[in-house]
Amino acid sequence: MNRLRVLLPWIIGVLGVSCVLAAVDFEAKPLSGWPAYAALCTISAGLIWLTWRWVVGRTGPRWLAVALGLALTLRMGVGVALVYALPRVGYDTKPQRAGYVFFDAYTRDTDAWSLATSDERLLTAFTEQRRSDQYGGLLFLSALTYRLFSPEVHRPLLIVLISAIISSLAVLFTWGFARLCLGQRVSIIGAWIVALNPDAILLGASQMREPFIGTALAIAFYGYSLIRRGLLKQGLVSILGSTVILVLPISPPFAFAILGVVGLAWLWEVQPMSKRHLWLLLILAIVAFVAIFLIIRSWSTIENLNGSGIGVILEWWRSVGGQWQRNLLATQSDWFRRLFKTTPTWAHMPLVVVYGLMRPFLPAAIIDHGAPLWRAIAVWRGLGWVALLPFLLYAPLSSLRKSGWRDLSTYLAFLVWLTALLASYRGAGDQWDNPRYRTVFLVAQAVVAGWAWVHAQESRSPWLWRTIFLVGISTTLFTIWYSGRYQWLPYFKVMHAAAVVGGFVVLFLGGSILFDMIQARRTNA
Repeated sequence: MNRLRVLLPWIIGVLGVSCVLAAVDFEAKPLSGWPAYAALCTISAGLIWLTWRWVVGRTGPRWLAVALGLALTLRMGVGVALVYALPRVGYDTKPQRAGYVFFDAYTRDTDAWSLATSDERLLTAFTEQRRSDQYGGLLFLSALTYRLFSPEVHRPLLIVLISAIISSLAVLFTWGFARLCLGQRVSIIGAWIVALNPDAILLGASQMREPFIGTALAIAFYGYSLIRRGLLKQGLVSILGSTVILVLPISPPFAFAILGVVGLAWLWEVQPMSKRHLWLLLILAIVAFVAIFLIIRSWSTIENLNGSGIGVILEWWRSVGGQWQRNLLATQSDWFRRLFKTTPTWAHMPLVVVYGLMRPFLPAAIIDHGAPLWRAIAVWRGLGWVALLPFLLYAPLSSLRKSGWRDLSTYLAFLVWLTALLASYRGAGDQWDNPRYRTVFLVAQAVVAGWAWVHAQESRSPWLWRTIFLVGISTTLFTIWYSGRYQWLPYFKVMHAAAVVGGFVVLFLGGSILFDMIQARRTNA
């Protein structure tokens, strides 16, 4: 009886969700897809249950279950809504007419359906180079899902369901990592940020790689937190499981990056070394070399990349500059071209990278014309980044002052900005590629933001609120400048706008420091 009482909510949930998805899927006869959705929902429910038992235990805080449920509902709900809305009120492009937000998702999912309905072996996803997926992992998973659950009808929502489930699990692992390393209050804030972040929701509602990579990083950090507590085997299983199963087939470069991030965290904190830890580092190094091998194997087939072995990676690195220039030309707007004419060549890259750190650019989202649906998405994404930005700006210096260089909070704060800068450089300030690369590291951003809030409250520091004020006023000033492009207000040059914002920031920071110095003297007098 007790077992039935435990299982009943899961059974009702699986039946309810699968019926809803089958009802809104009109790819064939009404409700004809219910067996496929029911089977996939059953597997998903089992995965959620196992993850909960692994990270949380038998019982856990009720709010965490609410956060997990809300994260899954938002991702799946947005995915279904966009499938219906984009063909009707989106732009007239092939991906949007088919209900896809991202062009990459459209091409990969189309190729996956073609592979699933062909006579080819699914393993050709790894052995035959395709433009839609150079590594083959997500292509294989999508084709396998279609061949097993929906061989006669193309049902893209099946892949959205998988993406939404995997993306939502990051909530639990973020909570577990932050709770073990930085405290309960930080874990609560971090989990909610991961659940509600707009870019994470949008990616989790699409057939993209980033939900898998971001959740794998969260699992790896959770494994690192277990190792810090002396649970070496459990931690090693978490790190290797997330890297090898979730990321290595999908994106070997990110598998290598995850191992590097976790390994560097250990060295950064100067954890005590033993023979067991040396074996751990050796195993991670072996997996890293496997990742490098797969990177070389995949990149050796890319056009315009010549060489063999490590030479392929060196050739790719040399091509990054050329790719950056091509991206730069593709993303230049009229005012960017005017800006480049008035600035020296050496300043172009820093300007674009800094601009990329502001993307999604909320003033542009508010003012620009366009389809109402896409304007709403742009504003939503912009608000999410602007809300997070003050906490990420406040954290590095505050952590340095509180704990010094060798603290985990300092490492995470600087990791956030290093990865954001690299993403902005690689994407040349693009409003889509740049934020999605950055969202992979959302677990670090969420934990850093939670740490910043808790530290500001405990230390009664005014600097977090000052940073929030600075970001808010700067965004307002740029919105006023941006509105001049549409003759709502008198237009003035971007350099003038930047000078006004920069002058305000300098004066405000200088005034705040002077005020603190006067207050300190009065206190000591």
